[in-house]
Amino acid sequence: MIDLKLNRPTSQLCLLIVLFFILSTCQLSEQQQNRRSQSSSQSAQSQTTSNNDKALRSSSQQRNVAGIEAASGQQPTPLQQANRNKQQAAANNQRKNLDPDKEEEDSSSSSDVKFECPRPDGLFADPASCKRFILCGSSHPWSQTCPPGLYFDSKLKFCTFKTASLTCGPVSDEEEVKQDEATQDAQDSLPTCDGKCRLPDCFCSADGTAIPGNLQPNQVPQMILLSFSGAVNELVFDHYKKILGYSNKYGSGQSRVNPNGCGIKATFFVSHEYTSYAQIHWLAAQQHEIGLHSISHRLPEIWWTDQANYSDWVEEMIGMREILLQLTNINGDTPVIKREDLVGMRAPYIKPGGDNMYQMLNDFGLTYSSSIVAPKAEYPLWPFTLDSKVPFDCANVRHNKKSQPEHSSDGNGNGGNGGGNSNERGHEPGRRQKRMTDKMEEELESDHHHGSSMVVENKRFKRQSTYAGKSLKCPTKSYPGIWEVPLNPLTNEISTCHHLDQCIFPSQDDHSDSSDIVNFLVDNFERHYNTTRAPFQINLHVQWVLNTNRVKALTKFIDHVSKAYPNVWFVSFKQMLEWVRNPAPASTAATLFKCEEPGKVKLTSCNRPQTCVVKLNTDNDNQATTQDKAKKTDARYLQICPGVTCPKAYPWFGNLLGTDRNLKTVLELVQESTIQEQAAGNQSNQSSGQQPQAPQGTASGQQPS
Repeated sequence: MIDLKLNRPTSQLCLLIVLFFILSTCQLSEQQQNRRSQSSSQSAQSQTTSNNDKALRSSSQQRNVAGIEAASGQQPTPLQQANRNKQQAAANNQRKNLDPDKEEEDSSSSSDVKFECPRPDGLFADPASCKRFILCGSSHPWSQTCPPGLYFDSKLKFCTFKTASLTCGPVSDEEEVKQDEATQDAQDSLPTCDGKCRLPDCFCSADGTAIPGNLQPNQVPQMILLSFSGAVNELVFDHYKKILGYSNKYGSGQSRVNPNGCGIKATFFVSHEYTSYAQIHWLAAQQHEIGLHSISHRLPEIWWTDQANYSDWVEEMIGMREILLQLTNINGDTPVIKREDLVGMRAPYIKPGGDNMYQMLNDFGLTYSSSIVAPKAEYPLWPFTLDSKVPFDCANVRHNKKSQPEHSSDGNGNGGNGGGNSNERGHEPGRRQKRMTDKMEEELESDHHHGSSMVVENKRFKRQSTYAGKSLKCPTKSYPGIWEVPLNPLTNEISTCHHLDQCIFPSQDDHSDSSDIVNFLVDNFERHYNTTRAPFQINLHVQWVLNTNRVKALTKFIDHVSKAYPNVWFVSFKQMLEWVRNPAPASTAATLFKCEEPGKVKLTSCNRPQTCVVKLNTDNDNQATTQDKAKKTDARYLQICPGVTCPKAYPWFGNLLGTDRNLKTVLELVQESTIQEQAAGNQSNQSSGQQPQAPQGTASGQQPS
């Protein structure tokens, strides 16, 4: 019998052999791994050296090209400059791999930046760091740092959190540059302000600061335009009434009044969704203006500028007009809103739609838009008609061409050529104010010999660039008689904004001191009051009125300027344009801005509103459809006055009448109406023995009003 047990010495020897084998195997594996790591490191180092050589050669070539251009006096075009910045960014990325998480040693702002701005104004990515960006102002670069934990997104153009969709580093903006150049060319092709433009139906000036009627500033009533944009409902209605001076819910008086005793007026640019038409009825009965702000107020914001076509603008704005008429007026009562009362609009998100939008205004009888933000300037702009080009640049491009002379205005809507000798006038509204004239002439005479862009013959500064460096979708054609009421931006040391709720203040909560907000409003008001007296706009969204501290600040401002400054009037946009069309001294404003019963609230027959529960059926494009074709169905609550018929479906884009079948768009309704009118005309012609006319189709998708 064989004994399978090993004695103790033999067991220890076998154990040592096994341990040695294991250690040897591990050591061999480690050596092989080290050799592979060294090989990979050498390969990466070789590749990095090659990439650095390529980057240095590319950088050297760019410096050579720049040197040749500098020697020859040539300037790169905006498109060439954008391409070079892209190439420079690629070279920088090869020399240094961008790591979004890498901290910068110096987080302060700096003006010593080696970066050529592709456009005069705007935000651009820093080629070396995702946590920094370049702020270009008047073609001068400033390096800025994002707040801790945020990164600059090159496409969104602001600092945001790190996500998978973050675009780090420079991106090509060739298409944007091309569009800006095309916009600038179209603007340059429009007629300039000349002597043919005369009030009441045409008004312009070279720089937009002309006072209508050639009045002195102290002869002009300082009009304040208080506007609210968005839906009107229970969330905001009582706040609006408090701001306007309707302090007692059941009272019959308005405590905040104009110098003639009439209550102050406001303009409500109304969007359809979630709006109470019973509350719109009450506001209209008190003679506040109701403006158009679209049906859907849809997102994304760029849809309004980049995608909305003519028919979209018609459906959104004219559809909103018809919904207001349908749901606000009580059957059998005198209408509180008539079609001729709904004359103005504001583009959602202040995103004007260019020719598509302005053609809609022209075709459907609207009078004005307030959708373009004016450049930040010392002297605010007056409203102007779109007979000629707007008085500032809409495109954000470099100015390589020598500026052409532009005619000044005499303040009557007349160009300088048609208004006589401008030096004979005591006040020249189309130019800077009198206290700047001497300094201007010295600068202009000096700059004339150095190739300045200013025009000496007319003593004109070059046209101002766009608000915050953003290109605007301005009209590229003339629209005679259509007014644009520009939004003059509000400014302080830390922000520039066109709506008050977008401004930045130290007071951010309900318990903070509101004096900084009041001072901010007073400072911006005095910029208007002490210069051109252009209408001072206070534009608000729902966010402002839901903050108790900010509402308190606004009411303090209203009470302060009403008492401390003479000739201050809170009027609607429509009232303001009536004065601009027929300017008169401030002493006559009491008559122009009159009311039926000063300080009284007009009683209405809409004291007990009714609520309709209706369905909104939409397709994948959020357009109204029938229930059998709907991709989404929601229940909506529609508050209207008694006597107004509940619609069968929620009125919406593509179904403004709120029917449950045979849905019609605005253009389809217009076409049907046109055919019916032509058919009635043919019948009348046949009875009189005349030749009937065939129905006419539409061209270019545009319909008569």
